[in-house]
Amino acid sequence: MNLANGHIAELTLRRRRAGEALGADAPAIEEHATSCADCRARIRALDDEQRRFEDDISFDRFSAGVERAARSARPARRAVRARVWMSSMAGMAAAAAALLVFVTAPDKPGPTTRSKGGSGIIVRVAGTDGQRTAGVDATEALARGERLRIGYQSGGHKYLLSLSIDDRGEVTPLYPERGPSLQVPDGSQTATRFLPDSLELTGKGTERIVVVLSDDPIDAEVARRAARAAFQRAGGDVTRLPKLDLPGEQFVRTFAKP
Repeated sequence: MNLANGHIAELTLRRRRAGEALGADAPAIEEHATSCADCRARIRALDDEQRRFEDDISFDRFSAGVERAARSARPARRAVRARVWMSSMAGMAAAAAALLVFVTAPDKPGPTTRSKGGSGIIVRVAGTDGQRTAGVDATEALARGERLRIGYQSGGHKYLLSLSIDDRGEVTPLYPERGPSLQVPDGSQTATRFLPDSLELTGKGTERIVVVLSDDPIDAEVARRAARAAFQRAGGDVTRLPKLDLPGEQFVRTFAKP
């Protein structure tokens, strides 16, 4: 079991809190989490952290327009930004909020390789029924008008790029929409930062979001072509999308649109 000073390691505790599968260590981790007063207190602290996140990024701010979107379907197929992109590093820093983070598990379709350790993403979903965290290993079903917010933990990487690809093979650059990867703000490598826009995945079918954390910038057009090539290698099945032919660590979440 991954212990630090006789207790569950911080990243393992956060992965448990996020509902990520912990493999063969899971029974021992659960037993320790139940019996250890210190670890129970740390779990309660993570719950408090979650509540602070929802206070800092309130439901009203996060899901602005959700109720309007739920009442009237839009025919657009592409991922739609809820607000104007704040491109400055200061804007990204202002959007930062503390929250649990987890790393995608290895040996799944399109996973990351944890060469640096500590890198990861979280995707929050907001709709008329409140907020939740998108699942790691399964396709997350979205209700009409629900919006997404992407958070990341840099793990020491300097650049971030994100795109989505749907089951028709249409690739939509998200962060940035064009040009080179976004530069990650200076600061803690383990802090969770949230990108400033919320997103709505419109249309129907399945869509996958890919986040690439890298040490060198990647052009959005190069990433778009790599995603399209990966879609073709997958035989048009976006749920089996292999790792994109790009440098860096890659993290994915998959969504079923209503």
